Amino acid sequence: MKGVRILSSKNILVLTHGKFGEELVKSAEMIVGSLENVNALSLMPDMSAEEFRSIVQEFLDETKDEIICLVDMFGGTPSNTIMYLSQKYDITIISGVNLPMLLEVYMNLNNETIENLADIALETIIESGKNVSKLLSKERSD
Repeated sequence: MKGVRILSSKNILVLTHGKFGEELVKSAEMIVGSLENVNALSLMPDMSAEEFRSIVQEFLDETKDEIICLVDMFGGTPSNTIMYLSQKYDITIISGVNLPMLLEVYMNLNNETIENLADIALETIIESGKNVSKLLSKERSD
C-alpha cells in the first residue's frame, strides 16, 4: 500500500502535547506513503493555551472540509482546546490517538462518513492493545 494517496473532502487533524502528533504522522507515512488531508498541530512547552487555541482556530478557519480530530488524551490542553472550538466548528473528536488508529481512520477516510470513522477509531483502540507476552506464553504452551 506504499504510496497510496487518498483525496477526500474530509480531513484528519491530530492534536497532541509536544511533537508526538507530528512524529505519529511521519511514522504512518513510513507505512503508507505520503498522507493527504492529514495535519498535526503541536502544543509545545513554551506555548500558552491561548496561543495554541489561536493556531488551531486559524487552521479550522482555513479548512472548509469535514474534520475528525484525533487527540492524545482526554482532558489535556489539546483536547480541551478542540472541545472549546467545537462549539463554533463542526468537528468530531476522538481521544487516545495511536498509530493503528491513525492508519485505520486514514485508510477509510475516503469511503466512510465521519461518524463511521469515529467508530473505526474507537474499535481500533480496543483491538490494537494486546498483552503480547501473554499471547506468546499461551502460544508456547500450546
